[in-house]
Amino acid sequence: MTTEEQAKTTGSAITPLVLAKFILPSLVGIFIFLTPVTLDGKSTIVMGVIMDLVRAPFDVFLLEILVGFVGVTVLGAGYFLLCKPAWETSRPLFFAMFETTPGWFLMRLLGASIGLMVYFEVGPAVVFAPDTGGTVFAEIGPALFFTVLVALLFLPFLTDFGFLEFTGTLLRKPFEKLFTLPGRAAIDATSSLVAAASVGLLITLKQYEDGRYTAREAASVATNFSIVSLPFSLVIAATAKLDHMFFTWYLTVIGACLVCAAIMVRLRPLRALSDTYYEPVGKQIHEEREGDMSLFNWAVMQAVERAAGAPNIFQLFLDGFKAAMTTLSKVIGPSLAIATITSILAFHTSVFDIIAWPIYLVLDWAALPEAQRVAPGLLVGFMEQFTPAVIASGVEDERMRFILAGLSVSQLIYMSEVGVLIMRSHLPLNFMDLLKIFALRTLILFPIFLLAGHLLI
Repeated sequence: MTTEEQAKTTGSAITPLVLAKFILPSLVGIFIFLTPVTLDGKSTIVMGVIMDLVRAPFDVFLLEILVGFVGVTVLGAGYFLLCKPAWETSRPLFFAMFETTPGWFLMRLLGASIGLMVYFEVGPAVVFAPDTGGTVFAEIGPALFFTVLVALLFLPFLTDFGFLEFTGTLLRKPFEKLFTLPGRAAIDATSSLVAAASVGLLITLKQYEDGRYTAREAASVATNFSIVSLPFSLVIAATAKLDHMFFTWYLTVIGACLVCAAIMVRLRPLRALSDTYYEPVGKQIHEEREGDMSLFNWAVMQAVERAAGAPNIFQLFLDGFKAAMTTLSKVIGPSLAIATITSILAFHTSVFDIIAWPIYLVLDWAALPEAQRVAPGLLVGFMEQFTPAVIASGVEDERMRFILAGLSVSQLIYMSEVGVLIMRSHLPLNFMDLLKIFALRTLILFPIFLLAGHLLI
């Protein structure tokens, strides 16, 4: 039966049992991913609490877990490249985890090599210094590892039981007018705000691979709505010495990101992407209302249709675990390598100062204070999102700290996490596309934050 035929026949099949299958798991998803809580004075969400509980027993072994996991992914990928085993049908999980190309294998190998240097404190001291590999493997790595693990285990509660179809149908028209995107994108954005950028991105990638976004829609959502979460933004603001005006700064960030998104989706390279669905699955969603059915009833119909085909609880967690292992094996090694190299270049060399020299000249011509110190911060966010905030902490002028911290959470395309996730996905975006999107976002966002800084500080 086609998707349209299913949509036409579902209305008569809405029973209390199917309705409950939509409502109850969706409420669990909302509770886990979209419910803010405060625990021990820390603002987070329920997923953050679950992540801390899962992580706690392993706290003393985090470095060993990271280095060991990256090592296994290197060995598996090396075996795959050398022996070409027929795992695609016989061992699909192994195939998903270890299938790679020579270039990505080298990135995994680099991550594993840096991990061994950090663990044994051998090699150049700059690699395992506290502000480079030490921080990456003690803070960034564990956060990424357990965020992806926990998020993908529980993500089906939010994506597989009709909640996105329900909200997407209700929000379709405003999102289409503002961003030329389906209303479902609002959930991706909300998940990023309250959970983590990677959570919103993982929702987007899953929706694309399930045939519920076109390539253009998924790429537009992934590069415009994976906004850094509220809890992490608190850390960014504190690092940049802006915690005294956090909510003013954060509201500016949200407004700037929405304006930027409305512009970016209408520019190349996003505008030029195809409005076709992921080829292996095709279109799996029907959004045209039948007859004179009310918008709310049509939203419910779309939701229960999705919920009716959802997996049982055992299969749900099994699929989530497989997705987590696949994603982590592809991104954790390259992400740690990129984050470590970026911190070395930013804090122990003049590379970013040299690259940012033309930007310094523009900022200096505009008579902006501390231009030479600020300029590298406009570029380094492409590699790692936290570094611009660290650079901002050494800037005296509060207006420039406001700008750098704002860019840190709104440039979005940082290769140490989001960039690698996108490039390792099936989205039709390559490195140069991401570089263009980063540059365009920076050009759009900088004057917005500059104007806001003038008005608010």
